[in-house]
Amino acid sequence: MSLSVNSRESKVAVIDLNSGNLLSLETAIKTAGYSLATVQKPHVGLLTEYDVLVMPGQGRFAYVMQQIDATGWREFLQEWVRNGKRLVGICVGMQVLFEGSDEDPDTNGLGFFKGRCQKLSHPKAPMVGWAKLDSYKLTMKDQYAYFVNSYAISECAFGTAKVNYGSSFSAAVQRGNLYGFQFHPEKSGQFGRELIKHVCQ
Repeated sequence: MSLSVNSRESKVAVIDLNSGNLLSLETAIKTAGYSLATVQKPHVGLLTEYDVLVMPGQGRFAYVMQQIDATGWREFLQEWVRNGKRLVGICVGMQVLFEGSDEDPDTNGLGFFKGRCQKLSHPKAPMVGWAKLDSYKLTMKDQYAYFVNSYAISECAFGTAKVNYGSSFSAAVQRGNLYGFQFHPEKSGQFGRELIKHVCQ
């Protein structure tokens, strides 16, 4: 499947939470044919200027939430979601869409989905490497994705893909225009690039 620039090109903004190298994600989004900006702080113009917000995250749950709260993203993201705009969370960026995490029990997540992240049951953590997705979505069914994580959501009513590492956990979730991926699409080869293209269109 070849990549091409969309006839109606979405404008995508990546939220920089100072929690990881954004280069591979930015490259993947640009390769998919989208106009891209990187933003550190929210401003009201984002609601009209951009179609998609992508929120990556690496490291601890509490640190990412601290960055979100310190820069005013919590309130803005609530408004963004209320307006039906598209939000994509990746890795810890997916985990903070939930209510909390056992990694940092006193830290509240954004609460867009019910549930808390739990430590992976596999004796070797973090999980690092490729794993096959179990999904009913044709965009993810039987595809291999790249993971780097120690915590995950075990069950979600809005789960769209699962993976097994010691036990089963949610690899992807979706509710309307709200998406979460525990794996890294930008590091998942051709499949990942096509998935980014799909969720940003």
